[in-house]
Amino acid sequence: MRDHLRRPPANDPSRGAYKEWLHVNAFDHETGVIALVNVSVHGDPDAQASRAVGAALVHVPGVGWAGNAEVVPANAVGTDVLTLATAGVAVAVDPSGARVAARARLPRDQVDLSLEGVPVGPELSATSVMPFGSGHLGWAVYPRLSVAGTLGLPGRTVTMDGAGGYADHNWGRWWWGDDAGWDWACWHAPDGVLVVFSRMTNRAHTTTGLVLLTVEVRGRVVRFVDDQVLVETSGRLWPSRRLPGALAALHTDRTAERLPSRVVVHASNGFDALDLEFDVRDVAQLVMAEPAQPGFAFLHELVGAFRCVGLIAGVRVDSVGLGVVERAG
Repeated sequence: MRDHLRRPPANDPSRGAYKEWLHVNAFDHETGVIALVNVSVHGDPDAQASRAVGAALVHVPGVGWAGNAEVVPANAVGTDVLTLATAGVAVAVDPSGARVAARARLPRDQVDLSLEGVPVGPELSATSVMPFGSGHLGWAVYPRLSVAGTLGLPGRTVTMDGAGGYADHNWGRWWWGDDAGWDWACWHAPDGVLVVFSRMTNRAHTTTGLVLLTVEVRGRVVRFVDDQVLVETSGRLWPSRRLPGALAALHTDRTAERLPSRVVVHASNGFDALDLEFDVRDVAQLVMAEPAQPGFAFLHELVGAFRCVGLIAGVRVDSVGLGVVERAG
């Protein structure tokens, strides 16, 4: 799958609603460390009010979150065919999908991250575009990755060699604050099982649109859609980290956001089946501000461990691993 940035042309009347980002997750099964790296652009790339966010968050079991998010003018972002970079955080994808790189230098937070991933699985999906809020959302998912690199963290350094990885690319036109949201998840097991979940919702997550669960095991890919997938949540957790700090301080009413401590997924299409149980260890909240008009959205990153069992394309699955669930709205 070849891909590229979707920056708006000069004559695009919807430039103000432009959004685009590159996203990388890394799962170090040996230490339980999970890294989330994202660079995003919000609004007309040439408008003075538009902003870009470079976020690098690392969760260490028993310690918590390290890292931060930096907010810069959108016209300060470095770009290439499929690269987005702020001063401190960068994500680059080979346009053919053959390599993915993530870099973060946040000296005030004592975080220095350098990761590179290469595909070790089949292509998960072609590029898709779907209605979202007042506009649309595009999504390109890259294959399961093998990730190597280093994470320099406060008080320790983690060396990754063959860690699990996932990357995707999103773009579109909408306003933060629209009556729209999503639930997304990536669960990665060291035995090669990868599960990716997505569904569109309203902002309150009381209604859902398209539901897709993709399971990859031993080079075989099976997809479950809509009513073939049942998601149940239980328990309650609150964000232990909220950022960017200045924006989070403006929204103290969201400090007690109710989020599940457990997510259970059941999927069946009559031939294939999967049951997955995800226990959440911690939650981070990112506040997304709309630069072109009043409006906010909140992205919650839930990290933890999972187990799944089932039968996928004739292969028995009984796997454990690490994952992240993202809830936006």
